[in-house]
Amino acid sequence: MKHTEFWSCVERAFAPGLGESIVQDVALPQLELQTAQEALDHHVPPQLVWNALCEEMDLPERYKFLHKISPKDL
Repeated sequence: MKHTEFWSCVERAFAPGLGESIVQDVALPQLELQTAQEALDHHVPPQLVWNALCEEMDLPERYKFLHKISPKDL
């Protein structure tokens, strides 16, 4: 997953404006309580950050690969 795909997934998975807030504010236990933004800033691979975000926000398992799923297939 690329950084652009990460942000696309955030936009697709969460309501407008909510995704950016979650990325900035939610501490992720899987990433030593860093926020998603902090993890990205510390060069954690976007797929690992996205997986942690999916788990913490209790998104469906298939969302881990949301960047590979066509919007019409959701």
